[in-house]
Amino acid sequence: MQQIPDEDVTRALIVSGHLVDAPGRNPPRFPQAQVGAVTAAMSAAFDTWHVGPGTTVICGGARGADIIGAEQALLRGASVRLCLALPPEGFARRSVDLEGTDWRERFERLCRRARVAVLPGDPGRGDEVFARTNEWMVRLARALDPEPRAVVVWDGRPGDGAGGTSDLVRLLGHNPGPGRLHVIDPRPQEISRSPWE
Repeated sequence: MQQIPDEDVTRALIVSGHLVDAPGRNPPRFPQAQVGAVTAAMSAAFDTWHVGPGTTVICGGARGADIIGAEQALLRGASVRLCLALPPEGFARRSVDLEGTDWRERFERLCRRARVAVLPGDPGRGDEVFARTNEWMVRLARALDPEPRAVVVWDGRPGDGAGGTSDLVRLLGHNPGPGRLHVIDPRPQEISRSPWE
């Protein structure tokens, strides 16, 4: 087995991105049919950045990018911290469940294997809780590495509300590029190529 120099191992990695689309989303942003392609792209990014036993992956636990990234991290022996915006049952109803899919089962498996924490304080109303969760994840990652890396599943556009992927990228302050930020565009016509590569 090839020994990876310590300086090449990613110490802190945030994974975030769009939810897999609910039925009827128009235009589609992250269709369920793209999960396999996004998983392959995520795996390749993790390989490039030597994600493994020396890495802590921080994510929010939602269906799509978060769950895919956490599963890929666990496969490589990395530590996973799920930072839930709401208590698990309420979070799953809002950000995981999708009828006819296995996202809930995958989420529950991750909760048994990862270090799980719920955003402290009153969740408030609306999407502000997700913006606060983004801030929390960035703080946790920067405590491990002043310049954490991030893999985001994102179409490059502003989100539907506060706390979306564009908000997280803004908080990180990274310019798109291979050094600290890897963007996977989940739209079917974009998955095979990324303008950030």
